[in-house]
Amino acid sequence: RRAYHAESSELVAQKALKALSENIIPVVCVGETLEQRESGETNAIVAAQLQAVMDVLTAEQMGSIVVAYEPVWAIGTGKTATPQM
Repeated sequence: RRAYHAESSELVAQKALKALSENIIPVVCVGETLEQRESGETNAIVAAQLQAVMDVLTAEQMGSIVVAYEPVWAIGTGKTATPQM
């Protein structure tokens, strides 16, 4: 949704906050494109995506969400992220 629907990290954070307010456990997906991965930006990209969520949720709320690493390059390409990734 970030890549194909232009959802910003801030919008993802607001959606997580809204889900929690409705007693829904949000799954916040983070991940990078292949170009970002190949240029060594993975950690910075994922950290920025998570920071946006941490900026709006309390520590208690953070304990109530699920974070999933779902790199864009692994969606529909046949490539998969390894456990080490």
